Amino acid sequence: MLIDYDMLIAYGGFARKYDKGSIIFREGDIPYFYYQVLEGEVKLFSTNADGKDLMQGFFKSGDSFGEPPLLLGRVYPSTAQACTASIIVKISKERLLSIMKDFPAITEKLLYAFARRIYDKATSVQIWVNQTPEDKIKSLFKKLKSEKGTKGPMLVPYTRQQIADITGLRVETVIRTLIRMSTEKKIDIIDHKVYY
Repeated sequence: MLIDYDMLIAYGGFARKYDKGSIIFREGDIPYFYYQVLEGEVKLFSTNADGKDLMQGFFKSGDSFGEPPLLLGRVYPSTAQACTASIIVKISKERLLSIMKDFPAITEKLLYAFARRIYDKATSVQIWVNQTPEDKIKSLFKKLKSEKGTKGPMLVPYTRQQIADITGLRVETVIRTLIRMSTEKKIDIIDHKVYY
């Protein structure tokens, strides 16, 4: 948890429930709040002119999202949507800044969280610039393995649709590529779950 729930509430934050599929904010909206996931999962994505979504990230319990535009006073460059029924704590920018002023250790935690996200974005570029669908998928799986520090086979925590959204591929292409990779023994598919 980046900022303790009780502290967020004490400084004027409030929790709100979002149904699966609910939009929390849209690309182009003006930011007013700091958001932190209490329960559930949120995805951040951008949509191109053809209506294709490009995944920017997934955020689970304890994660915050959408802070850079809030702190910079810029519009959101992406849309946030609840992937599951979620409870999200919201607090105004002014009150977030008060917490950061009153508790320098929280500011330091936020700084490291932002640095990790910037690093993740930079490594994600490797996925997008790969030429073949298999290279894109393998880059994603290697990145996940590295982040988790896993040595042996790892359960891929994403659906085929999420893999497509993250890599910029069509879901049909992801399915065909995963089947071929399984046939070539590059991955295992057990009970419809992918292991790399």
